[in-house]
Amino acid sequence: MPENNENLLYISSGLTVISSFMMGMVDAYTFMQQSGAFASAQTGNLVILSVKAFSGEWAQMLSHLWTFAGFAIGAFAGEAINERSKDKGIRSYRHYLLIRVIVLFALAFFQEQITGAVMLVILGTLAGYELTVFRKFRGTAVNNAIMSGNVKNMMNDLYHYVFNKDKGAKTRVINLAAIIFIFMLGAGVGTLLTLLHPSWALWAACIIAALAYFWMLSPATRTFE
Repeated sequence: MPENNENLLYISSGLTVISSFMMGMVDAYTFMQQSGAFASAQTGNLVILSVKAFSGEWAQMLSHLWTFAGFAIGAFAGEAINERSKDKGIRSYRHYLLIRVIVLFALAFFQEQITGAVMLVILGTLAGYELTVFRKFRGTAVNNAIMSGNVKNMMNDLYHYVFNKDKGAKTRVINLAAIIFIFMLGAGVGTLLTLLHPSWALWAACIIAALAYFWMLSPATRTFE
């Protein structure tokens, strides 16, 4: 693999790990503080949305609708940014991370004033954006916030490793298992922070995002350009 590609893989893998951890935190926060909604897990949101709709619980349905709408917008915007930044290499990640820091800081700072609907739309948008932009870990395609696909792919690859002796499948199993664990760890940390104080999870996500951004500004990553 050319050196520039190896460097980009190193950076993108690190950012995907950070994103998976943060999305776990944010999902725990929205589930506990925003009417059982998930910022990233749209299968769960659509199931609950349908249950509420067909049960006639229209008001309770709306939180899941807002998150779904935000996620769709974020995925669309993330792909647009990917398309326009694909030739910029490592430098493009700084743009992604700066947007993330600004959004999370605004949400954390104004979380007492922001309505639940606005909070869910913005966090859903952020989740769709994250899932589109950060999707590679050590060369393996992953979903940094949707674990159903990761579990399915992990078990498919486990089959190919066990019965077909596919060494590449073994690597993918390890990578997918790592992302699943990191997401769960993030969800656990988000749960503990929210139990300690409802505002802490968003502030923690903002701090992690800021640290990731400053890492991308450091000499260590600038040497990879």
